[in-house]
Amino acid sequence: MRGVATALAIWLTVWPANPPAWGHTFPPVHTVVVQVEPCEIALLIGYAAGTGEPTERILARVASQPKSHGLDALRNSLTAFAMAPIRVALDGRALAPTSVRAKVGLDAGGTRPMVVVLVTFSRRSLQAGGQLAISSSDPRTTRISWQDRGSGRVDDQAAPRQGQWFTGVASFLLPLGAAAGGSSCTRAASGSTGSLPAPR
Repeated sequence: MRGVATALAIWLTVWPANPPAWGHTFPPVHTVVVQVEPCEIALLIGYAAGTGEPTERILARVASQPKSHGLDALRNSLTAFAMAPIRVALDGRALAPTSVRAKVGLDAGGTRPMVVVLVTFSRRSLQAGGQLAISSSDPRTTRISWQDRGSGRVDDQAAPRQGQWFTGVASFLLPLGAAAGGSSCTRAASGSTGSLPAPR
C-alpha cells in the first residue's frame, strides 16, 4: 500500500500540471472475468482510468479529501467507474451483488493507479438457472472472458469458448443450468454489500 500511496501522491502532483500522458491519450480499460463457482457467480473487474474527463473527475474527488483519506477516496472512485457500465441479469432480471470488494494497485508502468473489484452474486438468486447476461454500456473499452470453476452448470457446447477474450461485445451470454440440490453452500457473506457510489 505504501507504493500505491506514493504513486497517488505523484499522480496528484504531476497530472494536473501536465496534459495527461503528455500529448498522448489512452482510453479507459474494463477487463471482466466471469467465474462460475459451485455456490456463486463471481466477477473480477479490472479497471484503469483513461485520459480526459473521467480521470479529471477522479483526481478532483481525491484531491478534495484530506490526505489521510486519499487512498480510500481513490479506491471508491475507481470502483464506481469500474462497475458503472457493467450490468448482470438472469433471464432479463437484474441481479444485485451479494458482496463487493476492491483493491487498488498500479499499472504495469508503476505510475497509474488501477483497481480490481471482486463482485459476487449468491447461489439463491441463481438457483433455477437461466440465461446469464453480462452487459456493458461501453463495449469499446470492455473485454470479457469466463471460467467454470467446478460448478458443472455451464454447457460448454452452447457457451462462448472458455478462457478466450471477447472484446467490443455489448452483451455476453452464458446458459446456466439449475443448481444441484443438497449442496452445502452456507458461506457467510463477506466484504461490503449494498450499492456503490455513482461516478461523479
